[in-house]
Amino acid sequence: MADVRERSRAGDRERDRAQLILVTGLAVAVTLVALVLLLNTVIYTQNLATRGAGVEDGEAIGFRQEVVEGVGDVLDAENREEYDSEIQVMENVTAGISRFDALLSRYYAERGTVADIEQSTVTPENVTNGSLIHQTNSSRDFSAAGNDEPVDWTLAEDAGAGNTDAAGVRNFTMTVSRENLTTADSPPAGFSVLLDGDSGNVWRMYVYDDVDEGITVAVKNGTEGSTTVVHSVSGPEATIDLTAGTINGSAHSELVWAKGISAPYDVDFRSGDEATGTYSLTVATPDGEATNVRTDNLAGPGDEESPRWAYAVYAAEFDVQFQTTDIEFHTALRVAPGEPE
Repeated sequence: MADVRERSRAGDRERDRAQLILVTGLAVAVTLVALVLLLNTVIYTQNLATRGAGVEDGEAIGFRQEVVEGVGDVLDAENREEYDSEIQVMENVTAGISRFDALLSRYYAERGTVADIEQSTVTPENVTNGSLIHQTNSSRDFSAAGNDEPVDWTLAEDAGAGNTDAAGVRNFTMTVSRENLTTADSPPAGFSVLLDGDSGNVWRMYVYDDVDEGITVAVKNGTEGSTTVVHSVSGPEATIDLTAGTINGSAHSELVWAKGISAPYDVDFRSGDEATGTYSLTVATPDGEATNVRTDNLAGPGDEESPRWAYAVYAAEFDVQFQTTDIEFHTALRVAPGEPE
């Protein structure tokens, strides 16, 4: 009988130990789960805070880019109107910037954000005068205007002088037809754009027809003795952005505007009768009145003849602000679309 009771008590002790182990295991498991949840909460909170700051910064940067692109569009759209006076283009550009700001700031205000161009900084004093030079007649060659129509001629002198705008020329694009180009199998040949630098060095871009390759662009940088073939296009025409360094929209590292020369420089065409098409460029004229544009080689404002010049705005400077509950961003911007870097 004693043995039975002893075995019963031993069994009770085994069951108690098992229950204790089970309860302890459950407690440890609950503790581990709680720790995991707590760690996940901390990590999520940190990630959310970091991500929130990044989103705010990204929105400010996005706003800045919207302003640069939008104001750039305003400048070029107003320049293409070809106003008859410097005052007209200046007034219309500043008014256009104000209209763009009203639309943009309303869009952000609806989302609880103060984001705008500070209008007190949109003044004529913060706008750099310019001149638009362009040819819109695609069937005309690249000779100058006038009775003699010289084929070797100067478009602008002393571009980039005075360090007001070191580049001096922006948004220089041309669309050239293959039909009337000089036929050659290597440069230098045919039509060229020449930049005569203040240091005596010369930068030159050639455009000719390589029969095997098509419309071919070659460049001689100011400090180099040889000419480098940049790219060839097989189609009937090619669009070259000289200041952006692109041909039909594709970038080419060899095509770098004014490489190897120093400002101020003259912008010349050579053998203008050996290329046909359109072109456009905006030249900085800080002193106003197209002082460095060779108006004797161009038709004037209001004329429909090509090539011609018109009053324009080269660049605009102003302040912008972007504010939310978490970020405050103020900066000064300078907009000159198509200016070489």
